[in-house]
Amino acid sequence: MEHHSGDFSVTVRDVRQLTQPESDLLTLLWVLEGSVNLAVAEGASQPLAADGLAIVNRNRRWSLRSAGANAVMILTLSASWLARLDNAFFAVDYQITPRTRDADDGLRRLMRQLLVSGLVNHPGHYRLEANRWLSEIALLLATRFSQPIASTPRRDTEKWSRRIASVVARIDANYQRRLSLQEVAAAEFVSEAWLSRLFRKEVGVSFVQYLTALRLRHAADQLLTTRKTVQQIAREQGFASTRMMSDLFKRQHGVTPRQYREQHPLELARPRPPQADRWQPVAADRLYARLNEPEPRDRESPPLPINPPQTREINLRDRPARPAALRHTRMVVTVRELDDLLREDVRRELEQLHHALPVYAIDINDPFLSSRLFGTGWDDPQMAGYACWYNLQQIFSWLAAMGWQVILHTGVTTRSDLLQRFLQLAANHFPPATLNSWRFVWHWSPQASEAARQAAWRQQRGVLHRLLPQPQLGIWHRFAPSDPGNDPLFHSPLLAEADFLACQADANEQLDLAQADSSRLASSEHYPLHKLRQIHSALRQRQLNLPLWLLSWNTLTGDTRDTNGRFFRGALLMDNLLGVADQVWLAGFWLNSGLQGEARANGKLDTSSLALHYLHGLPRPVYWVLWLWRRLRGEILVHDKNLLLLHHQGHYQLLLRNTVVYNPWLSSEAGLYPALQPALQRAAAGPGWQLAHQTAPVRSAPRRVVPAGGRLSQPQRP
Repeated sequence: MEHHSGDFSVTVRDVRQLTQPESDLLTLLWVLEGSVNLAVAEGASQPLAADGLAIVNRNRRWSLRSAGANAVMILTLSASWLARLDNAFFAVDYQITPRTRDADDGLRRLMRQLLVSGLVNHPGHYRLEANRWLSEIALLLATRFSQPIASTPRRDTEKWSRRIASVVARIDANYQRRLSLQEVAAAEFVSEAWLSRLFRKEVGVSFVQYLTALRLRHAADQLLTTRKTVQQIAREQGFASTRMMSDLFKRQHGVTPRQYREQHPLELARPRPPQADRWQPVAADRLYARLNEPEPRDRESPPLPINPPQTREINLRDRPARPAALRHTRMVVTVRELDDLLREDVRRELEQLHHALPVYAIDINDPFLSSRLFGTGWDDPQMAGYACWYNLQQIFSWLAAMGWQVILHTGVTTRSDLLQRFLQLAANHFPPATLNSWRFVWHWSPQASEAARQAAWRQQRGVLHRLLPQPQLGIWHRFAPSDPGNDPLFHSPLLAEADFLACQADANEQLDLAQADSSRLASSEHYPLHKLRQIHSALRQRQLNLPLWLLSWNTLTGDTRDTNGRFFRGALLMDNLLGVADQVWLAGFWLNSGLQGEARANGKLDTSSLALHYLHGLPRPVYWVLWLWRRLRGEILVHDKNLLLLHHQGHYQLLLRNTVVYNPWLSSEAGLYPALQPALQRAAAGPGWQLAHQTAPVRSAPRRVVPAGGRLSQPQRP
């Protein structure tokens, strides 16, 4: 049986000897019957028994030999066709290894389907059916059988940066198609101009010069080792035309491609002697008999997940010289108004929360002087013992007894005389320790004029400094989603007078979920961390060292009940929390979705910040993430995208996580989950140590490494 087309070929042969030269084809071999010996390039011969698989990468010579009867399916795939499907397909090699054993049956099944379609399908439909199975084969190869290219070291490569090494590998894998600096720069997430300068500086030639030299070198090899026409070589090596290749070739070698081939007759690949290859077609009845055999029961298992199993070994003896300690930032809980703290259910909820997760401060979201507690008569000395002051005494005394700081908000429109009157009366009701626990946040208003902002700021700042023993006044500002470092606030003299800078970071503010923009979706994964780094950078440029207060933040989430509540974002929240803790003085969370006013009148949800509880007090996902985070402690030994390993007082904590970012509108599609769950395996090696549990979680959970024979106790929820 034989099928040939421009993109692929399928043959089944009974081989005694078969030798193939280097070519631009990816070859898959499946031994249906008997056994053969495979030799690739100059490597050792590899025996393939019945049902054996092998992959021969492109540009490799290979041969098959056998002394007995056999049947071998040979599937060749054109590199140009594969590159059209995936332009990075040949950035890696492909190989059958023990690691791919669980995927081997999947590859056999697809090759069998391809073979069956050639035997039983109508010739007019065969190509359609074949393309279906070939596409699945290509996907399976790319996801389960890829291996790093084992290339020989080049001269001067040790001087290349990691960026340039990646660029060169990308060029080497894609030189046979049209490749531009713009495409490579976009793939590396850098600008063309910057990459062009760095490439010339490290490699010594420009991007185009390197690409052209690479194509000419391969073209010269093809001229000497194959009988392909010059036109075919030019097309396969990525030249725009034969004329262009000839001109460039003559400029480098001084002769045309045809003259170059004529000058090296001894190196030209000679036609193979007829006796070199000995094989014969396999009779159709043998194929039918082989394909009619029942497949083993284990091959009827569900389709393999796209993500391959990943195994990583951690040697506990290899520790960083100066490991950093895991940091925990202070937690602030936000309520809507000051009078919310008079409610027994709110107080009870806060006290229970503080028992599980230490609370540093209570943030009163609305301007506190606009509270209903400050009604008529609050500033009348004759009424100081009644009405609002009785309630204020209850609130602030309870907060002081709990040991919490209080964050009070003001703004450009706050009257300084009322603020002064409140502080004067408060000094008669509360001890200095209570007054010292108040922190004031002044809201920067982009709509107000600079003169109005400065006047309001300095009046309120003067009042605080006159009436409070240790006043703290900071600025709160909602920075733009993009380029916060160029915000007008950084050009204001008020920033130098502030005690801290408060801000928000909401990953949802930069996205239009109705548009499928994968690059912006991916950038939202660590958006809060990136935004905070940009703000820190802008402060350093102006030689300001202000603590950052992150009073509200969120990761990417849906804005409806359906898209917000069905997908657990534990790993994404943990990833951002671990990064944010190193950047901010404190981080804020709403107490519950009711006080937050999460549900809006239009049926949408407020996604600008995170609430710890639902309206009825049931903990939300971020609560359990914080609960777990507070129990992580010690020195950081390993910290990457999927793994956090800590050492604390002779014990280890291992946190595995699978951070997935995709459009929240799809979060109700349960069928997507298997494609988003990689199989993770972690092994710990060290003297007398073993990993007590291996897992593949989407929802992160801590695991501890204990001495061999020791007892492992998993943490339980409170």
